[in-house]
Amino acid sequence: MSRRIIKARTYFPISSEPFEIPLPLKMELHHANTLLCIYTVKTDLTVDYSYNANTDIPMPTPPEKYLTISDFYYILRSRVFQEDPFIAPVELKRLGLTEYNPYEIILKTYGIMPSDAYWLKRSDDSSGFDDAIAKYNKIMFGVQPPGPGSEIEDFLQ
Repeated sequence: MSRRIIKARTYFPISSEPFEIPLPLKMELHHANTLLCIYTVKTDLTVDYSYNANTDIPMPTPPEKYLTISDFYYILRSRVFQEDPFIAPVELKRLGLTEYNPYEIILKTYGIMPSDAYWLKRSDDSSGFDDAIAKYNKIMFGVQPPGPGSEIEDFLQ
């Protein structure tokens, strides 16, 4: 089975500024209902990850790549809105946050993006994909997601 790799969009800059995360930290990357990989950040700031070899869903990082803490920061930052002086204050208020911290934003939004079905969660979070979508929609739009058979459900499959 060949593996495809997702290329990050390069037309907008993603800040490389550090932000606080609890250590050690274990997070899971999913695509809809499929677990793709588990990232483990240790107290010495090394990053290990294991990936699901039984899927052909594109991975955001090549399985053979050595990940650094900077790579992990990039993964988290790429799944949230950017720290824009016009947009960020509105979004932070909506999320009930006072500071821009991609990790804290992901805890609230699961890193869900309207353009794909990838999402992140802490490994100790028991939420499934439907739970994550419902929580995201409730926070971002004040509504519950459409049911099965909707255009969004069809897109995410």
